[in-house]
Amino acid sequence: MDQVFGIYYDVPKVKGEESDDDGANEGEDGVLSVPKDVMDLVGQRSAAKDAKDWELADSLRSKITELGFSVKDVKGGDPIVSKV
Repeated sequence: MDQVFGIYYDVPKVKGEESDDDGANEGEDGVLSVPKDVMDLVGQRSAAKDAKDWELADSLRSKITELGFSVKDVKGGDPIVSKV
């Protein structure tokens, strides 16, 4: 997904173009399916934040970003995970 002038759009695939399969899939309902290993890191990060281990939480966020995802914290709720 790309962004132009603040509008998100899907880039059309070129016939014969290789997929950039990173384990994330969009389900039938259009909701992004995040790989289990990424969700495990998100859970570990939440536990680290609860324990106020900020250094560990930051390093886990970096690992999640390296895997192509971002984490947005929501006050009083579960973090939102999205594809970068």
